[in-house]
Amino acid sequence: MEIRSFSELGAPQVTGRTVEGYAVVFNHESKVLFDKAKKRFFIEIIEDGAITEELLRSCDIKALLEHNRQRMLARCTCGIGSLSLEIDSYGLKYKFEAPNTDDGDYAVEMITRGDINGSSFEFYANEKNVTYSKRDGIVIRKVHKIDLITDVSPVSDPAYTGTDVTVRSIDDFIDETEDKSYIQEINNLRKFI
Repeated sequence: MEIRSFSELGAPQVTGRTVEGYAVVFNHESKVLFDKAKKRFFIEIIEDGAITEELLRSCDIKALLEHNRQRMLARCTCGIGSLSLEIDSYGLKYKFEAPNTDDGDYAVEMITRGDINGSSFEFYANEKNVTYSKRDGIVIRKVHKIDLITDVSPVSDPAYTGTDVTVRSIDDFIDETEDKSYIQEINNLRKFI
């Protein structure tokens, strides 16, 4: 499972007690991501068409506060529930009425104040539906199809660089005989940061 976050592009908004935002933004390059396990950097693009209505109708997707399963705000099970999900040309939009609970009140207050200023989602993509290329020495990961979405979340720390991610196939793409040190990769990335 992987988690991706969007700040200004997917920032949640509140109108009354209605919370909405974009959990996924299509065809937009991420900031430089870091795979902690492999100590490698990459940029990711989630393509338009990677998420389908059929996928949304087959998943149990929860709106969670900060990805915390103990802090559920809404839910869409096989296309039905208190969480509304809509695919448009921009991305995957979510919308729900904040529940009359401590977490619902907290979410409304923190989003209104701007302390929660991003949206995020947790997903799985089979590596056969992902392609890799290189540009200026950095790996570009394109996700063509997402196979499972488990949650969409308003989050307070939406920076891609703070996201924990594991990408198994980067090792398969990069020639292991290349002797790239961690420091060299950081120096190469300064132009992207």
